[in-house]
Amino acid sequence: MLLIDRGSDAAGTVCNALDGTNFVERLECALTDMYSRDVIALSSPDGAIHTALHLCGVGAGDYVFVPTYTFYSYIATVSNLGAVPVFIDSDPVTRCMSSSALEAAFTWAELQRKTPKAVIVDNAFGSVADYSTLYPLVRSHGAFLIELACDALGGDYSGVPCGGNGDYGILSFGKRLAGGGAALVCGGEKTAAARFTRAQYSSGESHDYRLHNIVAALSFALLGDIKKIASRGRSNLAALVSADLALPLVPGDAGAYAVCDLGAGSPRLSEMGFDVKRPPLVHTLYQYSHCTYFEHEIQYSVAEHLSKYALIGMDISTFARRKLTHILKKSNI
Repeated sequence: MLLIDRGSDAAGTVCNALDGTNFVERLECALTDMYSRDVIALSSPDGAIHTALHLCGVGAGDYVFVPTYTFYSYIATVSNLGAVPVFIDSDPVTRCMSSSALEAAFTWAELQRKTPKAVIVDNAFGSVADYSTLYPLVRSHGAFLIELACDALGGDYSGVPCGGNGDYGILSFGKRLAGGGAALVCGGEKTAAARFTRAQYSSGESHDYRLHNIVAALSFALLGDIKKIASRGRSNLAALVSADLALPLVPGDAGAYAVCDLGAGSPRLSEMGFDVKRPPLVHTLYQYSHCTYFEHEIQYSVAEHLSKYALIGMDISTFARRKLTHILKKSNI
């Protein structure tokens, strides 16, 4: 059952979608204007990653350099292709992919004469990577850069919206908007992307990644709110940082999560309704224990240090943020 507020813009768009208005096309046009590049709307971020990897020419046995400080399902998409994930540490400032660890990984791969076809860089939980360093490095080794911006919708790097800083960009509408679905920033390869994502059968597997028109309508109606949501998130995050309750903001940060040292307080805050995450480092999971991991510096893993912190969602009201600040200060969590 779907309940819709009749007074909201979403109500009108859903009704129009039911009447046959093509909101998938409208959403794609709006995003194309936003990114000044072709964008295709898809059903899920994992489907968008699969499509991007296909466009990069990644196949079974190929290396794909990936972050470890990210959400594990993104990496599962790589391994489900039969590709081999090689894990890269985080940068201590951006909390995204470390350029020094990435450079070491490229050197290692070249010694094997097996350089990767793609590097996936995540704007980790709303932080924004240093693309002025990472992108030239990736391209100098002949690889493509796929930018994950699932938590960073509303953020930017030097004025370029997150998702538009690589060869391909992955967007998610279910993370910060109440709509759903995802999109792939694919530039001039939209025709090839559309052919792949709408294939009923390809290489013995089914992957129809088309976005439902009603879901597209909801995302389209809410897309205009993303700047307001990101601004509110940054304001909440800045307040926690100024109170010395969270790690500093990163330039362009989308304000999705605050990185806080909660000790054992995460379950308590979760019970109170706050969005709290403690994601495991993906390279430490059993299914990836055989994979190679490159640290930021020898015997110093930034990601392992970050894993001691918890992530608190900042897409909350000012009142909720003040309540959160009071709880953190009072409890000395």
